[in-house]
Amino acid sequence: MKKQILVGVDGASVGSAAANWAAERARDLGLQLNLVHAVPEPWAFPEKALHENAIAQAKDLLNSESARISAQIPALDVVTTLSAGEPSESMRRLSADAEMLVVGTDRRPDNHGEGFGSVSFQIAIISHCAVAIVPAPSRLESSGVVVGVDGSRDSELAVEYAADEALRMGQELVILHAGSGHDSAPSGRPVLLSESVQGLRARHPGLVVREILDLERAPAEALLDASTRARLLVIGCKGRGGARVLVGSVAQHVLLNVHCPTLITRPAIAGDAPDAPEPGRAQGLQTG
Repeated sequence: MKKQILVGVDGASVGSAAANWAAERARDLGLQLNLVHAVPEPWAFPEKALHENAIAQAKDLLNSESARISAQIPALDVVTTLSAGEPSESMRRLSADAEMLVVGTDRRPDNHGEGFGSVSFQIAIISHCAVAIVPAPSRLESSGVVVGVDGSRDSELAVEYAADEALRMGQELVILHAGSGHDSAPSGRPVLLSESVQGLRARHPGLVVREILDLERAPAEALLDASTRARLLVIGCKGRGGARVLVGSVAQHVLLNVHCPTLITRPAIAGDAPDAPEPGRAQGLQTG
């Protein structure tokens, strides 16, 4: 089976933005694009006719989005999937064989609190593959791929992944380390940042790399600020939180306040090497 990028579509404008983002990436990597919409099981509807109507509307939506994307990128292989069940569980199940899963954020700029953005957040932490959360398009000019480092195995692998993305997009790679001094000695942080860059340019010829060391702000705050005008932000599922947590505190805060397309990678696995990541596959990054 041809490797896919999954994208959730729901008829909202931000869903179309996510589909556009996913379609461009699928085109660049020669992958199939699978447009997915989930309809709850029949028992969730008070009447059979309501479930049948939901199914009909879902098919129309998928056909419409497929036609729209195919008109924009005729050479792209586009398929659709109508899934039964809740969106987060449906996407988790389908993600087992996917290269990446892309969803729009259901959190609006004027919403606050952890109760918002819950569907995209749930999908990001339970899926088997890397997940990109795409907000509504910004009117600000954007550039650069931002990735954070914290000295963890996840961040080493994530820098490699972010470097691949920066080269693909023709963008500068911004490597950021931040922290207010509560977790590690500030004197060692320039060394940590330097180690993250060592060999990177040799492994990615032509890549432009910029380093940022922020000793004043917490990692989540610094990453969100750097992502305001970025083309892509890469964060990791766990980082130094390790196996004790499903998602690190930094990732949690960032995913609930997405400013630009934000990619959350999978945790690093034993035997992974930062100098030989699996092509196109996200493996991990920094978090709290």
